[in-house]
Amino acid sequence: MEDAAELVDTAALDLVLAHSWNPIAYQILNPGIRHWFNRDRDAVVGFVKCNRIRVTAGGPICRPSIIREVAAEFEEDAAQHREKVCYFHVGPRFASIISASSGHSIAAIGSMPYWNPMDWNSILASDSSLRYQLSRARRKGVIVQEVPAPLAAESPAESESLRAIRQQWLESKHLPPLHFLIEPDIFNHLADRRLFVGRRDGRIIAYLLCTPMPNRNGWLLEQWARARGAPLGAGELLVHHAMTTFGAEGVREVTMGLVPLSTRGLVPGAPGPLWLRSLFRFMRLTANPLYNFKGLEHYKYKLRPHYSEPVYAVVNDSRFHVTDVLAIAHAFAGSPLQLFAWETMRKFWSHLISARK
Repeated sequence: MEDAAELVDTAALDLVLAHSWNPIAYQILNPGIRHWFNRDRDAVVGFVKCNRIRVTAGGPICRPSIIREVAAEFEEDAAQHREKVCYFHVGPRFASIISASSGHSIAAIGSMPYWNPMDWNSILASDSSLRYQLSRARRKGVIVQEVPAPLAAESPAESESLRAIRQQWLESKHLPPLHFLIEPDIFNHLADRRLFVGRRDGRIIAYLLCTPMPNRNGWLLEQWARARGAPLGAGELLVHHAMTTFGAEGVREVTMGLVPLSTRGLVPGAPGPLWLRSLFRFMRLTANPLYNFKGLEHYKYKLRPHYSEPVYAVVNDSRFHVTDVLAIAHAFAGSPLQLFAWETMRKFWSHLISARK
């Protein structure tokens, strides 16, 4: 069942704060994600509909003891609407609960690195390259501070600066803006988030938005961006300041989010059909001009995470189909895939022509 939007946000937020375990759980509150509640209204699922497939943002958010029952009720509701379910970005806990079901299929989609910010100084002491990056940014006059996120959103000057940086960051990418779990337009949804900004000569040149992981005593580094011309090392200085701040507060876990298609931290024999694993390998090898999978993996893992967890997609079917992959792509595109492909090619050629001038 689905409620009016003004009622959903509060109810969903209460459940996220009470029961969430998946690091992306808070992101079901992002724009564009629907909320489904079970009959007892003690569980919520965030999802988008794509070609008669409900692509969820993680698994059900509820007490661990009722996850299986809630999933069954959600799938029953989907079936009544002639829809399938693809649980996207679920962790080992949900995967282990559902793995015994012959009516579900599981595929590994990447890994998620974690840091203990209370041990950040040990990482810093052992990484001369990181220390050099921080020193270079400081020599260029970059100063990082935490700003109350809601106040920044309400301040016309700071809000405009943040949006301008975000737009420059989006324009630097070869893909059109992505949505779903990496929705860029969240500056009107900052109530529980934390914001770190990098300034130079009093002007904001970079920012880092952090999203709570309420029941893991942790934070997700959800979105960070630099303005054009920002000194190298500004991003690392933002991460360093956030890690240092969280460590001083006794925070136990910080993650930078999914590293898609990464095999780091995966157990041997990672699940998924051969054709899908082959597709992922092909994408890692060939897609770098559009989305730099290897570069993203290198950036996150060069900061020496303490451990990694595998991340999965699960469909309520005996096997994965191409339509499931297309539904996931549609969720992130936020528009028909034909239109997204056209916008991608247009932007790619625009970048290519600009680079040759």
